[in-house]
Amino acid sequence: MTYSKFDTKLPFPDIFPKAWDSEMGARDFVAFRNLDHFKHHVSKLTQREDSKCGVSYREALSDLMLGKSNFPETERAEIRNLVRSNLHKRGLITEEVYEAYQYSVDGTNVGVDVGKYAAGEPDCVITPSKEYVDFFYELYVSISYYHGVADEDVRRNTAKLLATIEELERQHIFIKITLVFPDRYCAEDENGNDTRNFFSSIPLFSHKDPKSVEIMSSVVNERLLRKFYFAILESFYGKDLASGYGIPVDLTGVMNIGSRFDEIAFFSDVLEKVGA
Repeated sequence: MTYSKFDTKLPFPDIFPKAWDSEMGARDFVAFRNLDHFKHHVSKLTQREDSKCGVSYREALSDLMLGKSNFPETERAEIRNLVRSNLHKRGLITEEVYEAYQYSVDGTNVGVDVGKYAAGEPDCVITPSKEYVDFFYELYVSISYYHGVADEDVRRNTAKLLATIEELERQHIFIKITLVFPDRYCAEDENGNDTRNFFSSIPLFSHKDPKSVEIMSSVVNERLLRKFYFAILESFYGKDLASGYGIPVDLTGVMNIGSRFDEIAFFSDVLEKVGA
């Protein structure tokens, strides 16, 4: 697989935190334009150890292409309810699931009372009873974690993250999600030493894209690292690839999907940073 279409020596985009430059040092940078670009690229690859994660590369690729999650719906629902319950107990969200509406002559038109309209009454437009200001937040999610992290922990963290984001967006705090993979000492240099670093990024959701656990868990799961990015490293470095595929890197301002996710801390931190 050729990487000639990637300029792997490009500097990081200005939007990335400045600290990443020094934290990563010199690196090979593979930036995907979007999720479809990533899917197309990995569809051309194979994996040396085809049985990683207990599934063949071909089957994992099929699920990725179809947006099919390997995380049971019942378990996703349980986690979502747990997250909502925890946020509510801390007073971070209210019990109301549906917004109350009031009648108003002016304001944002989100609906019309047909009966009042037919009767010629002027207050027929339904508007939200609360005016919102939209906030926007950049979230970077790292899939760079150690081999000891269990597959089910990655799936659970993903479900908790999306459930928390859903509650933030209910409060008009819209989250942009970019996946990153920082990897250190993943390949040999010309002297045979494992000194090369690798960094890759995938824009997953823009701020106002509809987000669902089904879509995200079909991408962000144990297979993303242990099948698809391992295949990318194998094809990129060939025989120079380090036997352990490199060392995970923790970057400033990045959530690691392999670390324990605390929805209370995350929710509170986002509220504070956007000033909501």
